[in-house]
Amino acid sequence: MKIIDEIILYKNPAPLLVSKQGIFPGIVKLQDNSLLALFTIGQAFDSADQRTFVSKSLDNGRSWSKPKPLHNHKYEDKEESESLKPLLLHNNKLLAIGYAFVRPDKLTPIVDPNTFEILPLYNKVSMSNDNGENWSVPKNFNVNNTPLEISGPCIQLKSGRILGAAPPFHLKETGHSGWIIYSDDDGENWKKLSEFYRSKEENISTWECRLCENNKKIIVIFWAYDNKNKKNLNNHVVISEDEGKTFNTVIDTKIRGQASNIMFYKEEIIFTIHCHRENPTGLILRKIDISHNKFTILEEINLFSKDGLSSDDTDISKQFGSLKFGQPSLLLLNSNEILICFWCIHENQHIIKTYIVKISS
Repeated sequence: MKIIDEIILYKNPAPLLVSKQGIFPGIVKLQDNSLLALFTIGQAFDSADQRTFVSKSLDNGRSWSKPKPLHNHKYEDKEESESLKPLLLHNNKLLAIGYAFVRPDKLTPIVDPNTFEILPLYNKVSMSNDNGENWSVPKNFNVNNTPLEISGPCIQLKSGRILGAAPPFHLKETGHSGWIIYSDDDGENWKKLSEFYRSKEENISTWECRLCENNKKIIVIFWAYDNKNKKNLNNHVVISEDEGKTFNTVIDTKIRGQASNIMFYKEEIIFTIHCHRENPTGLILRKIDISHNKFTILEEINLFSKDGLSSDDTDISKQFGSLKFGQPSLLLLNSNEILICFWCIHENQHIIKTYIVKISS
């Protein structure tokens, strides 16, 4: 594998005049082969004014349009800071799915540093019928009255069912699990389908879940965090052979990563990407053979490594508050090129960065 291009998708155009921080990107390829990116822009990493923005590429990710707001709705009561990821449906309708925190004012943090309580959260969905030019105002949806950390894109199965992977969003020592949610009506209504992971003591979070469909398998990768002992664990992968209804295979990848992502390539080959925020740090792309429900690394490349990338892992609140890069995504451009997208801090600004990596078939 080899990096053949490095592109900044978004950076603050006037950093001496205004603060516009870009984080949490997601990218899809549209039916006309253009690319659409959604990401969040706000004054700061946790600011109350965070909104989702849209940018497009007509040249396979080599250049991107000036971002525009996904919507211009003004909340009458309390501001909502949002993060949404795109999904292209079989009928070419676009969905943007994620969550928004309800902000009582501009200076109340998302996580209370003393109690670890999180601000109220709504799960959100927005829709576009014109290739992402116009979007509906994101509307709330509810799954079992439980706020979910839907931080990654959902997928649509060949059957038409939409699946998402997410944990209930809280920072308590126990009561953690990973959920599969689904919609059978193009994202209008959502229900809980199953749990893909629950540790014996319910102390392990499944942060930053990502999923893909590999032939007849649903594969989920997640950042495992032990809330009781306050430490990161290896990334785990779970596999379902019945479209997400049950997960009977749990694999410890032996990779000490945090935020990660996964992409089906062909047959029993997948690609994964992992943020390593504990020394040695880096953003590592790996080619994986999952035949026989094993996790065998065939090839890897560290795309992004420099001094000062580690996070404060004293507890999960401090870890969330000291991130310097994250939420990597993978998009297959063609049979031998992958687009990697993530956010990072560059020259004291949060930017959206991409790499194009040449892969061997």
